[in-house]
Amino acid sequence: MRQRSLDELRVNGRGRYLPLKAGLTHVIEEGQDDQAAILLVHGATVPAWEFDRLIPYLRAAGWRTIRFDLFGHGLSDRPAVRYDFSFFLEQALEVLDGITSYRPLTLLGHSFGAALAAAMASQRPERIERLVLVAPLLDFMANSFWGQVFSLPGIGGLMMRHVGLPVLERRRARRYKAIGAEDLIWRFVSEARAPGYADALASMFANRTLGQQREHYQRLQSSTHEIFVVTGSADRVVPLRDVTEVRSLLPRHEYRQIENAEHNLLLTHAALVTSVLPPPHPGLRQFESVVRRPTPTDLASAKP
Repeated sequence: MRQRSLDELRVNGRGRYLPLKAGLTHVIEEGQDDQAAILLVHGATVPAWEFDRLIPYLRAAGWRTIRFDLFGHGLSDRPAVRYDFSFFLEQALEVLDGITSYRPLTLLGHSFGAALAAAMASQRPERIERLVLVAPLLDFMANSFWGQVFSLPGIGGLMMRHVGLPVLERRRARRYKAIGAEDLIWRFVSEARAPGYADALASMFANRTLGQQREHYQRLQSSTHEIFVVTGSADRVVPLRDVTEVRSLLPRHEYRQIENAEHNLLLTHAALVTSVLPPPHPGLRQFESVVRRPTPTDLASAKP
C-alpha cells in the first residue's frame, strides 16, 4: 500500500476541522443541539473511528454524539511537537470549550482517553455531569517491554518506525479479522503510514505519556460527578489488576465488567457498553417546557 498524505486521506473524511492552537482537529458530531451530549475521547494508536460501532446505539438511545481525533492520530494534524499528556489535555479542553450545550455533558474515555477524561473532569468540573471510564489506562509503560524500548533516547523513534509500526499493523490486522472488521485494517494502515503518526507515537513513549496515570484519577476523589467504570474480563492491555487499582483511587462509582471482552470492547460489545449508561436527560425543548418562565397569560390565569 502506497503512503498517502494527510490531505489525501481527508478527501473522503466526514465531519469538520476545528482550528486549535496546535493545528486542525478532526471532529464528527451527530445529533441535534437540543439533545443531551456525550463527548467521546479515544485511546492511543486508534483514532475516533474506534467509536463507530458504538455511535448507532448511543444515537438510538437519544444521545447527541461528539468525537474527535487526538493530534497525531486519524485525520487531525500531526505537528512536530512534544506529545506529552499536557499537550493532549490542552487539545481535549479546547474541543470541550468549543461545544455548545444547554447542560453539562457526559464524557466517555477509552484507555488513555479515560485518563484524559478524568483530567478534563477535574479541570472543567462545571462542564461535566457524568464520567464513563472504559478500560481506564493505569500504566502501559510498566506492562510493556516494547514501551521501554521505544522510549530509549536516540533510537526510540527509529525503532518505532521500523519495528513498532509494522508490529502494530500486524496486530491490528489479526484483531480486526478475528471480530469480522476487515474493513478497519485498510483504514488503520493507511492512516498509520501517513507522515507524522510514527513520530507522534515515538514522542508519546519518549515522554512517558502512556506511563503512570494515578494522579488524574486521584484528583477525582472530591468529585461530585456520576462515575461509571467499564472493562472487559479478557483485556490484556489494561488488565483487571490495573482497573482494580484505578477504582481504588476513585470516589463512589458504578462498575460493570463485561465477560470475555477484550480491550477492543467498544467494537465487539457496543450494545453492552451503551447499556451501562443511564438514559440521557430530556432534550432542550422538553427541558425548557418544564422550566420556562411564566407568560403573562399564565399569570393572568393564575389570579383568583
